Order: sequence, then structure tokens, then C-alpha cells
Amino acid sequence: MLRAIGGEGSGERQMRQEVGKLKQQLQGISMVDQFATYARVQRKINTQNQQYKEKVMERSVGEQRVRLVLGGLLRAVVGLLCIWLIWEHQSDPVISLSPDLVWPLGPLLSFPGCQLGQISVMVWLSVVRIVCSRITSSVTSSAPKPAPQLVTPVFTQSATPVAPPLD
Repeated sequence: MLRAIGGEGSGERQMRQEVGKLKQQLQGISMVDQFATYARVQRKINTQNQQYKEKVMERSVGEQRVRLVLGGLLRAVVGLLCIWLIWEHQSDPVISLSPDLVWPLGPLLSFPGCQLGQISVMVWLSVVRIVCSRITSSVTSSAPKPAPQLVTPVFTQSATPVAPPLD
């Protein structure tokens, strides 16, 4: 949702288009015959790529801050609602079962204020939270992670082969 709202700005789009134009211009220049022009255009491409990467990084840092704040607020609201729900309904059961069905865990499931064979709101919310977190972790771990949207470098630096020492 944050990417849809705060997507790529016009400045970033313009920088990307300029890099594309410079790449096309670079293809039309002979490196051997016009080395100075070729190097100048290549330096422009490198600086534009660097500026673009910095803008994208600033935007992603801003998105992470917003995500952190909104996530914290959402967790605080849910936590307060759970506390209120437990406080208001601490002696009300979520479900009533026969005490024989919950025999070994009966006192634990009825904690803090229900009778034996009943499941309290606090225990129910704890179980639901555990189940939801397990489902969420299993879904997120099995889903393929999207590839990061980074700018691919125009030119990669390759190692210069070195001749073996002369003996």
C-alpha cells in the first residue's frame, strides 16, 4: 500500500529517463575513436545512477519509518483492545464444554474467572494469537520473496588480469 501511495516520484522517473537517453547516446559513440566523449558520457551516466540510487534509498527509508510507526500504532491499538476485552469479560466464558473434555487442562483453560469446563477470554485470545502467528510465519516463509528493486549498474567493474611474475 505504501508503494502505491509513495511510489516513484517524477524526479526519479526523469532521472531514469535521462540515464536511458545517455545510454543510447553512449551506444552511438565509438570508444576507440572518441574516447574523451565516451568517457564524459559514461561519467554522466555513473553520476545520474548514483543520484537515482540515493533518491530511491531516501524513499525506502521513509517508507520503512512510516511502516514502523503504523505497525507500532496498530499493535498498540490491538493490545489495548485485548486488555479491554479481557477486563470487561474476564468472568464470561467463550465456550462451555463438559469438564470431562478438558480434564487435564480444565483449570488452566478456565483461568482467571470461569468455572471448570469453560474457556476464558484471556486463554482464547492467547490461543488465537499463537495460531495466527504460526499461520503467518508459515505463509511468509513459504511464499517466494520478491526480488529487491535496485538499479542495475550500467557498467560492472571486472578484475584486470595480471600477468604472473617473471622469474
